Order: sequence, then structure tokens, then C-alpha cells
Amino acid sequence: MRWYRAAVFCVMGILGAAATARAAEAGDCSPGQAARQGDPAALFQAFATQLLARKDARGAYETFAAADMVQRNSPFGATRDSTIAQWEKMTGLPDSRFVIETVVMDGDVGVIHFRGQLKAGEAGAVITQHDRLRCGKIVEEWAEFSAGAK
Repeated sequence: MRWYRAAVFCVMGILGAAATARAAEAGDCSPGQAARQGDPAALFQAFATQLLARKDARGAYETFAAADMVQRNSPFGATRDSTIAQWEKMTGLPDSRFVIETVVMDGDVGVIHFRGQLKAGEAGAVITQHDRLRCGKIVEEWAEFSAGAK
């Protein structure tokens, strides 16, 4: 009976490795990256929470974004580092607050719909942020802003 269990675990390991390799080939991920990426929806929810609820921009982007991430919002620069710097300015304001309304995945794009306010008593904005994921990391980001929201 022990040999049977060993054979089953061996076959499961081979099948698991083959599935990981297929996923890696499909998404241009190395086998190690494909194995670590996990559930994209859960990963993206964790990113949104760390960035907006915990106001930890550096931790969020260093954990969940690729080093060569492309930023498409001109006020945030073009890179992950410039994005972190801009978010740190905004989240560092004592009265800034961000309220997440929805976080969803649609294929390889995560969408965060949230409200942001930088100063108490001033109008805020409604933001829809889009992040393209590849191999469990954000590789591209863009957003739409609607200023004047309370």
C-alpha cells in the first residue's frame, strides 16, 4: 500500500509541474513565478487594501508591482518609483482618506473603484484605477479621475 501512495504522490507532482509549466508558457512566466502568483483576484484585493486602506504605497508597489511597471497617469510619472513617490505624498497628508468601493478582476486587468480626499472639507475625487497583471505582478497602470466628489 505504501508503494501505491508513493506512486500517486509522484504522479501528482509530475502533473502539477506540467500544469505550472503550461501556465508559465501561456503567460511568459518562469515556472517559479507561475507557481507563486496565486489567485489574481485575492492578490489584487491585497494590493488595494495595502495601498488605500493602510496607506502603505511603498509596501504595496514593492510587493505587488514589477520593477519595470509602466505608469500611464502623467501626474504619477512613468515608473514604479515615480508612482510610489506620488502616492507617498498623497497618503502622507494627515487628512487624506481613501474609501474602496469595489475591487474586481476582468481577465488580466484589476479595477479599483474608490473615492479619495486629500484634505478635510475639500472636494475629493472618484477614481477608477486599472492595473494589468502578468505573472502575479502589476506591469501597467492607468486611471480615470472625476474631481469634485464629496
